[in-house]
Amino acid sequence: MKTILVIDDERSIVTAWKRILQFEGYRVVTASNGLEGLVAAKQAKPDLIITDRSMRIMDGVQFCRHLKRKRELSRIPVILTSADHQEPRVRLWDEFLLKPVTTEVLLASIRHFLNRDDAHAESR
Repeated sequence: MKTILVIDDERSIVTAWKRILQFEGYRVVTASNGLEGLVAAKQAKPDLIITDRSMRIMDGVQFCRHLKRKRELSRIPVILTSADHQEPRVRLWDEFLLKPVTTEVLLASIRHFLNRDDAHAESR
């Protein structure tokens, strides 16, 4: 079972995405800011991370910066979501999705990264 870490400070988004992803057969771990997300990532070793850009304590861009510095976590695909149309200049994530994100777009993106990782594992 693949594990997905969802990091967002909007409880309603976390709850909705968690239910959708669990229904799709994923194990879901959640955090409400980037700092909690780093702790959760170290503990859960997720297969994919979805993080919001704008959060208190540590935002999504700062989270990605810290994540990429950690060898054991640096290869985890990250989807950055934001209601801000302007994508940050420094690109430390794998995909940028504009909120509101439809279920179809989110699931397609997740499948893309998880299937890609499965293909890499099989070719080794």
